[in-house]
Amino acid sequence: MNNRKIYKCMELCTKLMKKEELNQHMLILYTLKSLLQKEKVRVLRGLQGYSEKKRGKAYEHKGMVQKLEAEKLGSNVILVSVNNFAEFQNFFSKTGRSIL
Repeated sequence: MNNRKIYKCMELCTKLMKKEELNQHMLILYTLKSLLQKEKVRVLRGLQGYSEKKRGKAYEHKGMVQKLEAEKLGSNVILVSVNNFAEFQNFFSKTGRSIL
């Protein structure tokens, strides 16, 4: 990840902290570069969720970002509350990915 993207994410975090009451958050940076396409899709669906239609019915599956009230700031960057960081850490360790 280049410095410009990191700087942009830090700016967004600063803006968010000004809006809220300075709650403690952690910035998660991750990469899916070395994964096969089907593994990337599995990880992204686990993080962001997905929706599908079967027999005319729509189903929505929430991802960790929605369930744990985190916020996706950009490509491969998630802002998460310190209280929920362990959940994301466990998720990435199960998928064989490490957090940068």
